[in-house]
Amino acid sequence: MNLFDIFKNKVVIYLASRYVIYGVQFITSLVIAAELGPYYMGIWGFILLILQYFQQLHFGIANSFNILYIHHRENNAECNNYIGNSIILVCYLSLLVVVFYLYYIIFGIESIEKYQIGRYVVWICLIAILQYFVQFFINLFRVKNQLNKVTFCQSIIVLLNFLCIFFYRGESLIQWLVFGYVLGNILCVVLAIISNCLPKLNKVQFSHKYQKEILKKGIYLFIYNSCLSFIIIIVRTIISDNYTLEEFGTFTFSFSLANAFLLLLDALSFVIFPKFLGKLSSSNETTVVQSSISFYREIYITSAHSLIYLSIIVFPFILLFFPKYEGALACLHLIALTILMYTNASGYIELLISRNKEKLASILSISALSLNSVLAIIMAYLLHYDYEYIILSTMITYVLYTIAVMCFACKELKIPFSYLELFPRRLFLPYISALLISIFYNIYFIFIPMLLFAILNKNSIKEIIKTAHSILKSPDRVNL
Repeated sequence: MNLFDIFKNKVVIYLASRYVIYGVQFITSLVIAAELGPYYMGIWGFILLILQYFQQLHFGIANSFNILYIHHRENNAECNNYIGNSIILVCYLSLLVVVFYLYYIIFGIESIEKYQIGRYVVWICLIAILQYFVQFFINLFRVKNQLNKVTFCQSIIVLLNFLCIFFYRGESLIQWLVFGYVLGNILCVVLAIISNCLPKLNKVQFSHKYQKEILKKGIYLFIYNSCLSFIIIIVRTIISDNYTLEEFGTFTFSFSLANAFLLLLDALSFVIFPKFLGKLSSSNETTVVQSSISFYREIYITSAHSLIYLSIIVFPFILLFFPKYEGALACLHLIALTILMYTNASGYIELLISRNKEKLASILSISALSLNSVLAIIMAYLLHYDYEYIILSTMITYVLYTIAVMCFACKELKIPFSYLELFPRRLFLPYISALLISIFYNIYFIFIPMLLFAILNKNSIKEIIKTAHSILKSPDRVNL
């Protein structure tokens, strides 16, 4: 395998393009945090928080369309009907944003006044509406195999924000970041309009039958995905409401930085996940399914642990360049370890979904969201924990959620549940050491988790290297 073959490899090309954008996004977020400081970072973080609320309330329209289009891809007329009726549903969804704006104009919202973002509300609502359409168009481009347009939509806002950091500071930077979101989303909508992806109106049969079918399809998956996303959103909301603007800004900075390390796994997961899911759904043999789950978990979870323990070493050095956030280290470590805990359900939740257990998955996610909300409220409002420890509510929630997922998955496979499978010793010992070091911080001990991990996971690390080499050599291995 020569260098030329590597650069022709479709997996390498995809990963390289995504990592470049992730790199630009990471650098941009760091510069934004440095230029804004905790106070203005709190304002910017609250704007993003509101946008996240809107973004999660999508009712699964784009995902449902994706599935229905693929099922009917041989029938062009039906595909046009699903495109047209999906756009109508997105228009209905946009009306909810208009209702929110009218409510704010008439009655006002206390938290918006606290964070002094009243002047941005109309732009936030415009961005939310545009994001609904862009989210649908990305799915449309995907099923039309126009991946270059998908890349444009996923990259344009990151690049516009990157340009802003060179010219603006303080509150002016917030204004132009908001403008970047508006402009980037408008460009994506224009791209969809001028493309050949949208059918002519006279070729679409607008019907409540299609609209009900789109909404009904995948509603449980929408509930499942949204509830899990809202777990972190709720924690951020409680911190924004119960702590100072500066503390919320520090938490926002910490979450952005900690989450950036696991973003590196997203692109790789996107490449190997369809192949893995295909194996789960196509095989009825328990041994084959167990083997697939074990392989996926070993690759994905072990890689996640290595990235987080590396980040624990790197964080103190990154903070040297951000003196305004010098008190953020404990928060950074705890958030990183919490995000890492979520990966423990990998493999088993996908099994339930592949076996048409979407309703069960949604019930588990609703239960996790409820538990997390109760724990966070108790810690913040009753026990008055410092803001950096509120994330422990999410860590506890993820532990119990993973146990529940694994119990139902083992029941589905008709095999006994084992706590060692939940958290094998090779992962448990480094994790506990990292957690203790984060709570009782001492800079001289930050290398211990990575050292323990390397010693206890030699075989798994070799397997990861072997798998990476095989994908480089034979990229078709990830095909369905």
